[in-house]
Amino acid sequence: MKRRDALKAIGVSMVASGLLFHRCSNEKADRVVSRLNLDLKEGRELWERERLEELNSYTFFDPHERETLTELVDLIIPADEDSPSASDVKVPDFIEFIVKDQPELQQPMRDGLKWLDNYALQRFQGVFTGITADQRIDILDRIAYPESEHSEFMQGIAFFTLLRELTASGYFTTEAGIDYLGYVGNRPNVWEGVPVDVLRQYDLTDLIT
Repeated sequence: MKRRDALKAIGVSMVASGLLFHRCSNEKADRVVSRLNLDLKEGRELWERERLEELNSYTFFDPHERETLTELVDLIIPADEDSPSASDVKVPDFIEFIVKDQPELQQPMRDGLKWLDNYALQRFQGVFTGITADQRIDILDRIAYPESEHSEFMQGIAFFTLLRELTASGYFTTEAGIDYLGYVGNRPNVWEGVPVDVLRQYDLTDLIT
């Protein structure tokens, strides 16, 4: 299976299972769905507008954290010939919004980014954004798979699991991500009767016209 096909499968399973919103209350899930335009004013109640203004009034990630986050989400969902990368559809903005809206995610994200830099310094003598592409992949390969849970990687694994979930949630709630899944929703169609193979299965071939 190609890497992007695997990501597509993850996106489908997350949408189908409701995993996209498993961390959210109903109110927060609504905000995730509508975050495609975080500045949207129309159709919102006053408390919703005030909450959005509050969340947009400050920045959580510092410039270095933001640079690292952008690099990470693009390693998780890179651009290809069919679709844009995670950063192209503003997944870092989505993650920024979510961690401000859900403060319990702030420390795990900040500590995880710090762990990543510390491990990169220890192994390759440079912070994550300052090492080579192959070295970055080497680190992610060590924390991307639950079966690799060794004590020294536990924090990295927990961080990457959270980041991967947030990245997929952000990507597959954009127009590009939904197009990539091939999701079309409910659409009117022409009813042409019960399919012939179903009629044959139930010995109702006399109804075939």
